[in-house]
Amino acid sequence: MANYTVNVAKHATLTPTTVDTITFSAPASFLILTNRTTSGATIYFTFGDPTKGVPDPTVGGDDTYSIGIGQTVSIPGDGTSPVLKMISSQAQAYSAQIV
Repeated sequence: MANYTVNVAKHATLTPTTVDTITFSAPASFLILTNRTTSGATIYFTFGDPTKGVPDPTVGGDDTYSIGIGQTVSIPGDGTSPVLKMISSQAQAYSAQIV
């Protein structure tokens, strides 16, 4: 498991079947996540307010969101400093940022 704490953005590559956890220290109006790869696998993720608990995602698991190859999603935030957790079955380059 890789753990990162950043102000507003993290750019990295997932290790297959290992959860990356990103803790943002700034409040978020939006969370923007990009699967930067052009081949490979889907990224599964969970996110939320760390004081309420954010479950670990699983590959293809229930109650996880997903982002396909080359896609970007923008998710409204609630003004808190969120935690994002991601996993994939293959090494996938990603960018995660808040605005």
